Amino acid sequence: MKIALNMGNNDGSQSGKVAQAKTLERDLHAAKKGDWNAKNNLVRTFTPLLTSLAEKRSKDVGTINNYIEAGREGLFKAAKKYTPGEGAERFHIFVVEYIEQAMDRHDKG
Repeated sequence: MKIALNMGNNDGSQSGKVAQAKTLERDLHAAKKGDWNAKNNLVRTFTPLLTSLAEKRSKDVGTINNYIEAGREGLFKAAKKYTPGEGAERFHIFVVEYIEQAMDRHDKG
């Protein structure tokens, strides 16, 4: 399932998508170096995805919040492992596996 991500510029134009991809690429590169502002930008960008995946696992608000927190850790791990030259569009697919693995570990923890 493809989940639309709001990355700031929501005009739907090709130039808007290019700008979003460049912003994501920049944030991925900076987050890899430990930049907290870039990590916060990634969390804001991927919050709809984190929330959606957490809500599919539980209906309890407390549990959803725990899944989201675990998913953030998966997001940061994915950002560290991702090769920025592969393109921002591929990161959207790449990150889902890391988020789900982190949420699965939370289940077992």
